[in-house]
Amino acid sequence: MKIKNIVREQQEDVHIEIGSYKMVIEKRYQAVSFVNDLLLGVLYLIGSILFLTDVSQTVSISFFLAGSILMIIRAGLNLLKDLHINKISRK
Repeated sequence: MKIKNIVREQQEDVHIEIGSYKMVIEKRYQAVSFVNDLLLGVLYLIGSILFLTDVSQTVSISFFLAGSILMIIRAGLNLLKDLHINKISRK
């Protein structure tokens, strides 16, 4: 049995076909942004809990730093989404 992966882009949707199954990810930038925001919240929560315990401040601050990096990534994703929409609308 062969598994064939085909990724086709149609505007903002990604279609992935594996054998007789098909998965459609609509609005891929929103999906990535959602995962990014979820990770951001988890990192800040862990950093906050660790900050209140006896764990080294370096460890807890590392979680806050990682969350801050994800905030910058969120801004970049929003910018990419807007640039992508502008690129399509100019055609």
